[in-house]
Amino acid sequence: MFLAFVGLVAVALVENSLHSVKQRWFDEKLAAAKLAEKAHTAIRSVENAKRIVIDPISDPNETGLIGEQFTVITTDQGDLEAKLTTTNPNWAAVVVHLLKRAGVKKGDYIAVSMTGSMPGLNIAAIASAEAIGAKPIIISSIGASMWGANNPDFSWLDMENLLYRRGILHHKSVAASIGGRGDRGGNLSPEGRRICREIARRNDIPLIEGKTLDEAIRKRYKIFKKHLPKGKKYRAYINIGGGLASIGSFHNLELLSSGLIKKLPQYNYPVRGTMILFGEDGVPIINLRDVKKLARRYGLPVAPQPIPEPPDGEIFFKNYYKLEIVAAMFLFYAILTFIIIKVDIESFVMRRLKKS
Repeated sequence: MFLAFVGLVAVALVENSLHSVKQRWFDEKLAAAKLAEKAHTAIRSVENAKRIVIDPISDPNETGLIGEQFTVITTDQGDLEAKLTTTNPNWAAVVVHLLKRAGVKKGDYIAVSMTGSMPGLNIAAIASAEAIGAKPIIISSIGASMWGANNPDFSWLDMENLLYRRGILHHKSVAASIGGRGDRGGNLSPEGRRICREIARRNDIPLIEGKTLDEAIRKRYKIFKKHLPKGKKYRAYINIGGGLASIGSFHNLELLSSGLIKKLPQYNYPVRGTMILFGEDGVPIINLRDVKKLARRYGLPVAPQPIPEPPDGEIFFKNYYKLEIVAAMFLFYAILTFIIIKVDIESFVMRRLKKS
């Protein structure tokens, strides 16, 4: 009973030593998250001004970053819970963390492949690059899966262009494709493909159209290389979502994990999208898929309600025990236990001797 009491006191002292510690690159993470938050506010205000209806059921935080289930530019199925998870501006801190771990520094160039499916992550990627002073070269797909930026009147390219014109973000896409099957809208109606082309025109973005997926991949890869200044190298490649021209094949996603991939695993990839081609060039890959799994890994909430304000989550702070107190309590308790057991054994032996 005495040991139990002392043990409880020791545990209480150890628990009381728990304290919050800022994580690496805190300032850049906070700057990126604040910038993403500012961009989210601008998107929401514009949607309200345009009287675009925000469904409070599917978008309970009324972020404006959650689209409809079905529209004419909807390319595929989507997970609403995952889409809601990406509306947290603290994702920008996660991308800063991954870029830093990849070795990206101020002035470095990074290639970014986006889709309309997760505009929140798209904003996070641009905000994180700008926060650390990197220079993103962006190619987007216009089509979006369910609950993404699939409003034909306010697509991802429209959001991006708005943020660029307002001076909130200073980088935007250098080219775009329709997206969807074959990266040319194979699962869209002719009207949907026409609208995607119109979206590219009104935002003054060159449209990538290949007769085959392989041709679309080659064109995309060539554009990335064209926008890289002579003597420079890409220091990272960010893939957001499941754009086929980037990933090559959905089978590739089963072979590659989400998060940072410093060295591309050696597999017989069915189709080599730009993500695979960059990986084969030795460029680190940041694969932003499996959002809910990544959120749990970096301490962000899944489908948060309400939206957390920066800084929030384990990506900014982690709780640690004071190791000197833990070590002292362990040593003290171990010595005390040894002494009591020793005394108890000696007492037992003495009693046995007396009886004999």
